[in-house]
Amino acid sequence: MPKTLRTGQGIRRGGDQYESIHKALATAAAHELAEVGYGDFMPESVAQRAGVSPRTAFRHYETKLLLAIAGIESLPTYTGWLDSQKPGESFADRLRNGLRSGAAYFEIVGHIAATAVSFRETQPELLKTLKKQVLTPREKAIGKYLDEGKRAGVFRPEVQASALAATDLGLFTMVGIGQFSLGRGETRVQRLFQQYWPLMATTAHMKD
Repeated sequence: MPKTLRTGQGIRRGGDQYESIHKALATAAAHELAEVGYGDFMPESVAQRAGVSPRTAFRHYETKLLLAIAGIESLPTYTGWLDSQKPGESFADRLRNGLRSGAAYFEIVGHIAATAVSFRETQPELLKTLKKQVLTPREKAIGKYLDEGKRAGVFRPEVQASALAATDLGLFTMVGIGQFSLGRGETRVQRLFQQYWPLMATTAHMKD
């Protein structure tokens, strides 16, 4: 992300420069929201992080809430997560790869989920947007993955996508508020895998 973006009055709404600033602000908002929560979320700090003036930030997003929502909408939807399987790849390998690709984003999502839940009464749009953008698509992908595995006799028939997704959100929310540590990088992926695979597999002694 560039340190400084041009913010002159001559920038055309909808033009490349405008869209670049719009996206930079949304990305910065996601990281700011993850770091400080919604209570201490300040558009001025987001503007500084994005390399623009506060006036420019308010020109793009008129309120603190709209900027926070834009941050959440900048997160990946996880549509297609775990859907593809490479030749010779086991379900265990597939889960590891899925967790590896998602863990970096859930470093952010876990924190955002924690603050969205905290403000669900006063700012319900935060949690609503998070569900639409991340949680619902992820649950659908998990469901498709589980159904495929059940047909193949790999996963226990009683395992439900909603329960697994809730467990997933619970883990990362605990990480977000500092109550549970998953480590970083491969350590995080391995711990997540150790949490999930016995819950999902027909037998805990299945070969990876």
